[in-house]
Amino acid sequence: MAVKDSTTRNVRAAAAVLVAVASIIAAVVVVSKQDVPVERPSDSEAMTPTFSEATTTEVPPGPVLEPTWQIDAETVYGRQFAAFRSPAADLAYDSSVAGVIDGGDVLVSAIGLPNPRSYSVDAIEFVAIDADDGSVRWKKSPGSVDECASVPVRGEIVCLDSYSDVPSIVRIGVGDGEARRTPMPEAWFAYAVESDGSSVFVLEGNPEDGESVLHGGSIDALDRMWSRPITSFAGWDGVEGPLIHVSDGRGLVTLGGEATFFDPRTGTPLEGLELLPDATAVAENGAEVWELRDPYATETSVGGTVYSFEEDALVATTESNDVRWRWPLPERSDGFTESGSIAETASGVFFLGTDSMVRLESVPG
Repeated sequence: MAVKDSTTRNVRAAAAVLVAVASIIAAVVVVSKQDVPVERPSDSEAMTPTFSEATTTEVPPGPVLEPTWQIDAETVYGRQFAAFRSPAADLAYDSSVAGVIDGGDVLVSAIGLPNPRSYSVDAIEFVAIDADDGSVRWKKSPGSVDECASVPVRGEIVCLDSYSDVPSIVRIGVGDGEARRTPMPEAWFAYAVESDGSSVFVLEGNPEDGESVLHGGSIDALDRMWSRPITSFAGWDGVEGPLIHVSDGRGLVTLGGEATFFDPRTGTPLEGLELLPDATAVAENGAEVWELRDPYATETSVGGTVYSFEEDALVATTESNDVRWRWPLPERSDGFTESGSIAETASGVFFLGTDSMVRLESVPG
């Protein structure tokens, strides 16, 4: 079983500082993504998803949107300086990333007290927000949790707790917030988890030695999951962000600049696919077959509407480039303009920030 030593923790802590600094810079210099053409890399080049370059833009005119509802983290948590965090991001070290897990009629987020001294978020609780009116359905502490899969499995959010005396899979009920724990096999040190809604995929081992293993299958039968080696090398500071991606019968592990495609049902390799630097998977003939979802995107297309951040506002633009509405971004408790991401869920389109959560509108039909 691979164990992170103090050096590893320091490296990941330093990475967390850089993420936090980046979020502050993003709040001061508001940018919008622009598409950047890329050349197809040679087989020898590392294939790692990248983000577009950014340029400063002017906010176009348009009617001001009145959101369906808006809530703030301090009120929900009941403490000053509280902040929302994504359950699917790293909770053991503060990623400063906001997000939710789509539970249908509820949105489940993590919330706690950022601690800049330890680069962590203290006293984390999970909270279920009613997607229709913004009310709190439940708010509970799940105990120690590192990170969670982005998709629930049979009404439960599946999370990892790898640092406790008894490393466990933690399942949190979407409906009631109750947590139950299943000990992981003693040989595992799990550092990534994802789900497709029925199966769970766990990446464990030591990427610094190129000795990781991907497991997949039922959460109720960890000992009967399929397994396949992942030999990609990566330092512990390189395991931030989504590492396991699953969609439309395809699976992908992105680790250490390498892409490993697999069949989610069996774990066997999927041949004939290549991941380009713009996070697009293509077939041998160059046809696009999969565009990886960026869970923290600052520009999102839903139906015929593009939601993007432009200066200090969120703007909804039609396919004909007409501005449907603009929404002035709120000011955070530190005086900076709130930054965040746009989320499309089964129930609506939402703005997710560290201080604020806002329902913008229903999903366009």
